[in-house]
Amino acid sequence: MNKNLYMACGIMALALTACSDGTSTDPNTYADAYSLWNPGAGDYHVNTALYAASLPTNVQADGHWFWEARGADENEGGQSSIIWPVELGSGADSLSTVIDSCQGICGIADLKKGAMTMQPFAAVGFVMARDEAGMPAPVDVSDWNGVCISYTSDVAASLVLDLGDSLGALFDDGFGFPAVALPKALNQVTKCFNWSQFKFPSWKKEFPDGWTREAGVKSAKQLIGLMFRIQNESGQYKFNIKYFGTKADGVPEVENPESVADAGVVDSSGELVLYGYDGVLWTPTKNPDRVKTSFYAENVWPENAVEDGRWYWSADENVGGMSSVKWPVALGAENSLTPVVELCKGVCGVASLKKGSSQTDPYVSLGFGIAKDASGEPLPVDISNWNAVCFEYYSEIPIRVELVVSDTSDGLPWAELPSSRMTVKRCLDWGHFKLPKDRIASYEGEINDMSDVTKMMVHGSYEASRIEEKVENAAKQTISVRLKIQDEGDDDYRFGIGAINMMFIDENGAFIRDWQSEW
Repeated sequence: MNKNLYMACGIMALALTACSDGTSTDPNTYADAYSLWNPGAGDYHVNTALYAASLPTNVQADGHWFWEARGADENEGGQSSIIWPVELGSGADSLSTVIDSCQGICGIADLKKGAMTMQPFAAVGFVMARDEAGMPAPVDVSDWNGVCISYTSDVAASLVLDLGDSLGALFDDGFGFPAVALPKALNQVTKCFNWSQFKFPSWKKEFPDGWTREAGVKSAKQLIGLMFRIQNESGQYKFNIKYFGTKADGVPEVENPESVADAGVVDSSGELVLYGYDGVLWTPTKNPDRVKTSFYAENVWPENAVEDGRWYWSADENVGGMSSVKWPVALGAENSLTPVVELCKGVCGVASLKKGSSQTDPYVSLGFGIAKDASGEPLPVDISNWNAVCFEYYSEIPIRVELVVSDTSDGLPWAELPSSRMTVKRCLDWGHFKLPKDRIASYEGEINDMSDVTKMMVHGSYEASRIEEKVENAAKQTISVRLKIQDEGDDDYRFGIGAINMMFIDENGAFIRDWQSEW
């Protein structure tokens, strides 16, 4: 880690150029008066002095913003810089002119790879405290419980726990510090993280003694600073940091007249984050709008079938319910979920279940149609060659996966994805699907002797066989795949649906690839 990265006044040689339109937004106000940094209230630096009682002896709080660009990746052969919207000021709060202009810290990360062997990067951050010699000093901030940040960014970014030069030598010169992922956010969002969520990067295989587990918790006890870092392919990416606070303060309330419902705030405390995996049927980061439903199924489709795959959502209002989905951003034209997918790396939101006058448990559902005819009407299609549907997902309650079929006389075949706060991958082959229990006919004869028992057993075997056959046939006449979030009480549940896959089976009936373990 280059020591001049911490000197807010020491990198003034950067070329300063005006940002393009759109980097500045209207001020937002926060209900929490104890936030560490609120530019809308005129804060020029992060108020780490708020916790000065826990600072070591002869150490003073800092909190002045610095930026990391040429002084960072040029040591690796890069040529990145940050383009600011206005000329910088002087002194420790040199970014005050930017804060006044943007009501935040906004700019353009101008990433240039140069001779680097990895992706170029740029960052802004702050140091917790300094000693008498002016050098960054480690501080125990465990009592924060974690951090919250509000921001926008053209691309995914990360929030990095800076452990300074002395520990940096143990962490591959600072590139291996614990961090959390911040998704792309074209509209302002707020993300909150516990210390335990900060992890080493996946490429890091060797760790200093005692750092293998709980890296974030351990870092919080000797923290030098925090950095908002953008690392990507060469290009220009706009960003704006709007707020910084602690998890102990709670999530800030954002007042934004342009937001829809709760679109301005996303609380990602816990492990509820999608990772943007690739899927054969759906890769959200590459094709946000549609699932590739024709894959491995076109040869059995009707001649007039056209691939559909467009995501849709619905709720229980038709049966008297009052449920809805709180989306993290405003939907696109014609209720398109593309803005949600681009933000979340999948379809994510909060299922707000409200029973109203409904006689059934409240629910919301997401789904995608398989195919349609020339007039746009849904068509039943044979997707049995998929062998299974595999989902990357998280959900605070189980998700019921239904095959919507043309013949609904026996109900919709369904299988369950168990609840999980961690993002997991699960495959449901057609054998996992079953018919609703109330559709299974019971034995109505009297039981007087063993011959009647035999009749009952034969009846049960027949019914089981018939049900299995009906479920197998369902995959051959599927109109859509629907994921239903349903519960008996009125409550809110967070969910996320990421990449979607299928299973390949060889000529002997064995899986060619086990998506559950290898995907």
